[in-house]
Amino acid sequence: MAKRKATLNDVAHKAGVSASTVSRYMKGQLNLRPDTERKIVDAISSEGYVRPSSRSSSAQSESPGGTIGVVVPEVGNDYFSRIADRVVAAAESNGYSVLVASTSNNSRRQLDYVRLLTSLGVDGLVYLGNYASNAALAAEVAADFPVVVVDEQLSGIPSVDTVLVDDYAGAYQAVTYLGSLGHARIAFVGGPAWLHSVQERMRGWRDALTRSGADADDQLVLNGTFSEEFGAASLSHILATTRNPTAVFAASDTIALGLMAAARRLGMSVPKDLSIVGFDDVPAASLVTPRLTTVHTPVGQMASTAVTMLIERLDGSRRAATSRVTSVSLVVGESAASPQVSM
Repeated sequence: MAKRKATLNDVAHKAGVSASTVSRYMKGQLNLRPDTERKIVDAISSEGYVRPSSRSSSAQSESPGGTIGVVVPEVGNDYFSRIADRVVAAAESNGYSVLVASTSNNSRRQLDYVRLLTSLGVDGLVYLGNYASNAALAAEVAADFPVVVVDEQLSGIPSVDTVLVDDYAGAYQAVTYLGSLGHARIAFVGGPAWLHSVQERMRGWRDALTRSGADADDQLVLNGTFSEEFGAASLSHILATTRNPTAVFAASDTIALGLMAAARRLGMSVPKDLSIVGFDDVPAASLVTPRLTTVHTPVGQMASTAVTMLIERLDGSRRAATSRVTSVSLVVGESAASPQVSM
C-alpha cells in the first residue's frame, strides 16, 4: 500500500505549532525564533512533506496575503452564496486569495473539504455548515488552526471565533409584527431542528406568541430543509392541522418563497388568505409579488467581520476566541396583513 502523503497539518503537529504558522513560514511571511524555525525545518524533513505544486497552489503562493479557505453548505442557496461572495470580496481587498468548497449539504463532504483545504496549505478557514458539528473542524481548532465559524453555533468543538446572527431577536420581531396585525395562530416552518439557529428562531417564535397571550401550538411546527421544495410541501401539512393558521413565520426566505409558490398553486391569496413572513432578506424577497416581509440579515457585515477576525488571528493580534452577534431588522413588505377570518 502506498504511503500517505504528509500534509501541512502533519508538519504542524510534529513541530508543535499551528498549520498557519508553517504555511506563512514557507511563504516567507514570518520571522521566527531560531528554535521554532528549526522545529519546523526538522518536521518538514522527518515527515517528508512536499508542498503541493498544482496550479491552484501556485496561485496561492503568488498571493501576497496568503490564501483563505471557505466552506459553504451549498452555492445554489442564495443566502449562503451571498455570504461566500462577500467573504471573497473582503479577503481579496486584504490581499488574500480564496478557495471555496461547497459541501452540497453532505455531512461527509463537510469533513472531507475541511481536510482538503488544510492539506492544500490555506492559512485559515471561514466555515459555514448545515450540521451541528464537524469532527474534522474540531480537530483543526484544537490544533490551533485559524478558523472563524459563521452563522451557526457548533457543538463538540473547542472555543472558536464565531460570527452569528441574532436569530432570536429576528424571529421575535417577525412574530410580534404578525401579532400586531391580529394573528394568533402562527405556524413555524424551519430548517433542520438540530441547528442552533433554527432552535433560536423557534424560541423567538414561541416567546413572542406567549407574550401576546397566544398559544404556541406544536401542531403548527414543521422542520425540514432550507429549500423551496420543503417550503412548498409544508403548506398542505400545515393547512391539514385542526387549527388552521392565519399566518406562517418561515425561518428562511427560501422556505417562505416555496410557501408562496404553493399557495398560488392552491388558488390562495397572500396575504388575504395567509400571511407569510420570512428570514434573511435575500434578493428574491423584493422581486416576488407580493413583496415578502422578512428579517434582514446583513450578510456583507457578517462576511467582512469574519474576514477581519480571521486576519487578526493570522496576524497573532488576538488569542482569545470571540463571538460577535450581528443585529437584524424587520423589512415590511406586502406578504402580511390582518387576518380575514374570525379569530
